[in-house]
Order: sequence, then structure tokens, then C-alpha cells
Amino acid sequence: MQKKFFVSVSLAFLFSINLTLADKTPSQQESLTQAIKGAINDLVEDNAVFAESKAKEHFQGFLDIQKPRVTMILCSDSRVQVDNFSQGAENDIFVARNIGNQLVTTQGSVEYGVDVLKTPVLLIIGHSHCGAVKAAMGDFSKVPTAIQKELETLDVKEALDDKQGVILNVHQQVEKALNTFKEKVNAGELAIIGAVYDFRNDYGYGKGRLIIVDLNGKTDPTDIRNSHYFDTIKNVSIGIKNQEEKKP
Repeated sequence: MQKKFFVSVSLAFLFSINLTLADKTPSQQESLTQAIKGAINDLVEDNAVFAESKAKEHFQGFLDIQKPRVTMILCSDSRVQVDNFSQGAENDIFVARNIGNQLVTTQGSVEYGVDVLKTPVLLIIGHSHCGAVKAAMGDFSKVPTAIQKELETLDVKEALDDKQGVILNVHQQVEKALNTFKEKVNAGELAIIGAVYDFRNDYGYGKGRLIIVDLNGKTDPTDIRNSHYFDTIKNVSIGIKNQEEKKP
């Protein structure tokens, strides 16, 4: 007999935890084995396709050194991937990932990107329907301790809903980054950008768009658009639309 405990909290793996307290039946174990084999097979095969598609010269420029231009803080959510934002991320984007796209839980990696690799851009990306934000807005006392520890560093309970919470969290992470890297920002050596990746069209620009919501602590869309970083970019989504302006 199986006893299952479900936690209805969605995170990178949707926070659906199924704890089986008795031995699995042979058919259940076989299904799990096949799922594992399938995932491993796809990873290995996809890597083989990648490796065979590249000439040896492709790797020459970064055999011994990496030269990224962007340090990116990204949520661990599997629906959000680096190639959603870059057609050439290899050796260009240094990524630190965690639930809730937080600075504090991955600060060492972020500081390595900014201070050691000296990337001139720190891009913090939240996303629509973020499970970490939704979890942090409610009671997460029954999730495993290590997950609680990461959720406790999110401060979004004042948000009216998760859509607002995602934006609030991005602004908070930018503020924390500014406190850490303010000297570089003031010297014009670093731009800290807060953005939201919207695969649901929750914010009205269309599915899959990256929306810029914060630039070095500035959140007014006009200020962001008029900055020298964005003044020549036409195909950019800036700021959150009012509810009545949103497209269906």
C-alpha cells in the first residue's frame, strides 16, 4: 500500500513531491527505469549531434579561457532556458541559476561573473508563473528544509498576485545587486538589468517576450527607454502594460 504526500507548490520541478512509503510494484519500477533511460538517451544523443555539427575550430577560441559579456541570474524553472534569449550563448553568457532567480543564494557565482570575468552586464530574469514566487507568497512550512531556506530569502508576501510578485522580486534582486556592485555601476563599468520572461503572455507583449522592467534601479519605462543603453534599440519591450492595454 502506498501513502502519498503531495505539496501543491510549483517550483523548478513544479514542487510536486510524491513520497512513496512502500516498495514499488514491478510495473511502476519498470516505468521509472524507462523514463530514466529515455532522458539519459536523449541527452547523450543530443550532445552527439551537437559535437558532430561543430568543426574543431569552433572550440579554439575558448579552450583555455572564457570571455562572457553577460552574467545572468536565471530561475531554475525548466521552461526558462538561456537560448530563449541568445542565439549564441556559448562563451558569451555566464549563468547562475536558482529557484526564484535570486542574488543571495548564488552570490558567489554572480560575483565571479562580474568581478573575476568582468562582464559589463548583469541581467536578472524572472518569469511568468514562477513557482518560487507563488510558494513564497503563501505557507511553505511543509516543504523540505533546504527548499524552505531558499524560499525564506524571497520577500514577496505583499504582492497582490504572482504576476505582481514576479515583478516585485525582480526589483528586489536588482536592488540587492546594486548594493553589492554600486561602485561598478557608478563608474559606468556595469549595467544591472531586471527583466521578466513571459511565456504565457501574462503581461501583454506576446508569448516568449523578454520585458525590461528595471535598469540600475530605474523602473519608469520612459527613463529606461531614454537611457543610452536602449535609445537605439527598436525591438524591445519595456515596462509592464496596464491591465486594459493588454492583448488577449
